[in-house]
Amino acid sequence: MKKYLLTLPALLSLAVGANAATLTFEARTLVSENNSNFNISVFDGAASYDDSGRDANAVGLANTFGDGTVLSYNFVGNAGTGSALTTYASGGARIPTPTAPAANVHGNGEDWANVWTTTDPSGFTSAMNHNPTGVAGAANTFARAAEVDGTIDISGLTLGQIYIPHGTYVNDWTLTLTMSGAGQADIVASETQGANGPGRNFGWITEFNFTNEGQYDTVAYNWTHADRDGSRARFMGVILDGTVVPEPSAIALLGLGGLGFLLRRRR
Repeated sequence: MKKYLLTLPALLSLAVGANAATLTFEARTLVSENNSNFNISVFDGAASYDDSGRDANAVGLANTFGDGTVLSYNFVGNAGTGSALTTYASGGARIPTPTAPAANVHGNGEDWANVWTTTDPSGFTSAMNHNPTGVAGAANTFARAAEVDGTIDISGLTLGQIYIPHGTYVNDWTLTLTMSGAGQADIVASETQGANGPGRNFGWITEFNFTNEGQYDTVAYNWTHADRDGSRARFMGVILDGTVVPEPSAIALLGLGGLGFLLRRRR
């Protein structure tokens, strides 16, 4: 979770006026090719991932989630064609287990990730927590599912990042996020591979960013893959990072208190 120092002018601007909320696609990072594993950690202080699953094209990438901590995560797998998605690792309470229709789930998923959740990865050299997952119903660290729907609770967050590890063999896919709140117009962002790719497995981590001044409380996400039985579709889960600020009333009181202090100093 990122930490920010809010100055008095910034606090006052939050108290008296709100900027328009936004939801945008930020980046898609290649981390795996041809069923090779990459490393990923959500351990506090060492939340990060690399591109070690790439073939000869690996660039030694070491990306950090936020400041090395995350607010919430949920990783899922499946076990058998038509099986339900099953959480094998989660943290925080903002991302429940997503769902997938039985007709769109195939096989036992894919072993594409070495996962650290509760122990320090120490540069991805220590013993991992998940691979295998160690949870019945999640045979591997990625599910094979062509239609996945879930929600993310962003209430109380003024800005944040959403990371989704996913992948494909050949077929095109689309990730769509919809930010909603009572009385607010939905805001939609998406990323897509609009056509079939080469005969090769690819895994990515796709990032979306949002800003929110309290009007919105939920981001719904949908993963849709063109290979409808799910045999070529890969989905791992969702990671959320973000910044929580005080309630507007608390900000206003703090701002007024600061102004009073400055006036007394001037007198």
